[in-house]
Amino acid sequence: MRLHRIQTGSVRLKANQVRRSRGRVPSIAGVLFGREWSEWLPIYAWAIEHPDGVIVVDTGEIARTADPGYLPSCHPYCRLAVEFDVSPDDEIGPRLRELGIGPETDVQTVVMTHLHADHAGGLHPFRNSEILINRMEFLAARGFAGKLAGYLPHRWTEWLAPTF
Repeated sequence: MRLHRIQTGSVRLKANQVRRSRGRVPSIAGVLFGREWSEWLPIYAWAIEHPDGVIVVDTGEIARTADPGYLPSCHPYCRLAVEFDVSPDDEIGPRLRELGIGPETDVQTVVMTHLHADHAGGLHPFRNSEILINRMEFLAARGFAGKLAGYLPHRWTEWLAPTF
């Protein structure tokens, strides 16, 4: 069995989001309107080569985050508090192929820890895989309420029919 840590690009956030003061969760205003940015942080996915098949944990982000309109400009968090640096070669599909793993042919199972875009953006190559998602997470991330909570359900693949 082999475990691969796969970097699928980088993200930076407002420093107030990653730096907590006295154990408290940062305020929304501090996250949105803070002037200081964090350093660039890696976006990771994981591949486990197992005798029963390859398991991918999370799928990282995709280069389309740089396309105008991909991230909802009307969402204050997307507009003010997060930036992505992802090239097409950083995406999970090409990164797996570098390891000799075919995303469409070799990946048996994809386990989603949660559905924010930096974890679920790269689902597209896994049409032939079983996708495991917590039912409550899936329900929370859907529709308008999901968009308000920072999910991008309108960017999920049309064929997504997860196993809960």
